[in-house]
Amino acid sequence: MDSRAAWSRVGYQGEPGAYSEEATLAILPSAVTIGYPTFSRAFDAVAGREVDAAVLPVENSLGGIVQEVNDLLWERTGLRISGEVIHPVRHCLLGRGEPVVRALSHPQALLQCRRFLEARQIQAVTFHDTAGAARAVAEGMVVGSAAIASAAAARRYGLKILAEGIQDDDSNQTRFLIIDRGPVARPGPAGLTKASLAFIGSHKPGSLVAALRSLSERGINLTRLDSRPMPDRPWQYRFYVDFEVDDPAVANEALAALAKETTEVKLFGTYPAAGE
Repeated sequence: MDSRAAWSRVGYQGEPGAYSEEATLAILPSAVTIGYPTFSRAFDAVAGREVDAAVLPVENSLGGIVQEVNDLLWERTGLRISGEVIHPVRHCLLGRGEPVVRALSHPQALLQCRRFLEARQIQAVTFHDTAGAARAVAEGMVVGSAAIASAAAARRYGLKILAEGIQDDDSNQTRFLIIDRGPVARPGPAGLTKASLAFIGSHKPGSLVAALRSLSERGINLTRLDSRPMPDRPWQYRFYVDFEVDDPAVANEALAALAKETTEVKLFGTYPAAGE
């Protein structure tokens, strides 16, 4: 069930002014937001009850999946997905006014602005966070450095907006998951219209087709399918799936069939789809 009434302290990865903080406040405007330097640390904060939940990016419409968040969902226990939010991302080039020769930002943001940077021969420099990049530019003394971050980060760190809307596609948006503690909800309760899981297929010909057939033969609509390589198992993969829950009984039947066709399945949660 939607637990947002109990989420008063919410973590995110990054520094104040990060898009993750914007996404958090968009759905939980009264929450106290707490930034953490890494995704792993944000997961730890939820598990250790430092915060009630965390809002973390899982995929971007231009840059694709956020690999570490997906891996941590599989690795950590006692946590679940309880919701999602889709947040538009409008990147700005932030600086102090001098000509720009390098731009600092999170790798995902740099990827989303690749054409803008290449057209201007601006060097892309990776940084742990968009808002952190803005702070570093504001505090630094290296001439010619700028940051790719939000307009809110410009205001927070006293930088000039040198260019707005520099993402390669104006439809750019990021999907964030709300992670909290508790038992994972299976399809059933009203209002829980989306489910997320990962599975490991049998290492034999046709295993992936058989696993996906467990869902498709029951009319389950997939909204996402990704794969991640498995540590210590070269050329073997873990598959991530999101699907719509229209009929809870059918969804649970599909999950039972999927378990028979795979070596391991982990359901991360069933939750309200964004906007519901």
